[in-house]
Amino acid sequence: MKVFSKIMIAAWLFATITSLHAFKVEKGFTSIFNGKDLTGWEGMPGMWTVKGGAITPKQSTINNWVFWRGGQPADFELRLSFRFHSGNSGVQVRTIEFEPFQSRGYQVEVAPQAKMGLWHHSKAPEKYRSKLALAGEETVYAKDGTKSIKKVADPDKVKSAYKEDGWNDLVVIAKGPTVIQKINGVVFSQLTDHDEKYSTSKGWIAFQDHGKGTNVEFKNIRIRIDK
Repeated sequence: MKVFSKIMIAAWLFATITSLHAFKVEKGFTSIFNGKDLTGWEGMPGMWTVKGGAITPKQSTINNWVFWRGGQPADFELRLSFRFHSGNSGVQVRTIEFEPFQSRGYQVEVAPQAKMGLWHHSKAPEKYRSKLALAGEETVYAKDGTKSIKKVADPDKVKSAYKEDGWNDLVVIAKGPTVIQKINGVVFSQLTDHDEKYSTSKGWIAFQDHGKGTNVEFKNIRIRIDK
């Protein structure tokens, strides 16, 4: 009987602690991941799964993405938590699915600290722009594709906000031609894109598995769509 009572008390304490630390969706935001399965998300069959309440790739050898199928928002604020262990990954926003589960567009890099920033990712045969805005940068692309970069913060200090192999809070704000990336409350990089060839005003949200032994987790995913 005493053993049973101890078990019941332990279970109650666990439930209480869990509820105290339960994820809470902010006012105006909508959760787009249920923490249990890939309902509302679609990826290449067999390539993605849910473990420990997080979306994670199965570490394939194929570069692929899992897409949120709730729409292709234009202006929005995306919030989530991620933990990067190895390989290379990213959060795609306003992206084009040019082939099934293949993405072209803005990518918030999820990788070792030195590579973090806003990139333009594509497997399409056409040339693309690669690095858009790295740590501490505000980048502007003119209509003709001319690029100008303004250093607004110490890149090493900005990068230090990112915890490798730990949980990080990511915010991506897309409004008009501007995309802003924040990590753990620090503005990491900013892009204003008027490029008539490559800019996108709306598109899919997706997570990348680069196919290089990527081990990454995404959870607590929510969005506020403004347009």
